[in-house]
Amino acid sequence: MLALTISSDNAVRLKLAEVDEPQPCVLPDEVSYVSAATLPVAGTTALRTLRHGGDLAGQRVLITGASGAVGRFQIQIAREQGASATAIAAARHAGDLRDLGAEQVVEAIELAEGPFSLITESVGGESLARAIERVAPGGTIVMLGSSSGELTPIGFRQFVPGHEGARLQTFAYYTSGSGIGADIAALLALAAAGRLETRIALTVPWTDIAQALEALRQRSFSGKAVLTMAG
Repeated sequence: MLALTISSDNAVRLKLAEVDEPQPCVLPDEVSYVSAATLPVAGTTALRTLRHGGDLAGQRVLITGASGAVGRFQIQIAREQGASATAIAAARHAGDLRDLGAEQVVEAIELAEGPFSLITESVGGESLARAIERVAPGGTIVMLGSSSGELTPIGFRQFVPGHEGARLQTFAYYTSGSGIGADIAALLALAAAGRLETRIALTVPWTDIAQALEALRQRSFSGKAVLTMAG
């Protein structure tokens, strides 16, 4: 499985992820191959990070980096599971993210009023420190990235008093467990039912990979870039 990623130092990398065994899924007629291509990494990352919050019905969820591909899926899946999602994103994305199911959209984590039972944190640095201030007692912060490239000093006094029992959970896609096929099938079912939008911002042939890499480096779109192959 190939994935294009951009790091905090603005470097774009093409990663090859090994799949232990074939896990085929039936593609519903309602979902195109291009739309389905957005799900294996971003979609399953969103689904699996939210699982760390347990039963989300009636819970409050905070999502940083919400305008990215993973964040957009997290908003929609949280909505499907009955959670109230607050999204951190630039103001220009507010209307779009509300349409996806975010109940609140704020530009900075300092403006998010907690507590939240689950926080998905992909920025790191000061954002992670602010997330700790907003996690509910017994809640969970899932760390799935560090787009800021900054480290976060963490100590006992950040949790006590006020956030007793809260935990930090790291998430790495390549160690997130088996059953990817079943998760993709569940996401495909949501997409086929019109309950999961797969935002495709750029579709180019594999031979035009340089165009996709430059667009990623410039962060010029919100959504997924899909490379197609002839034949």
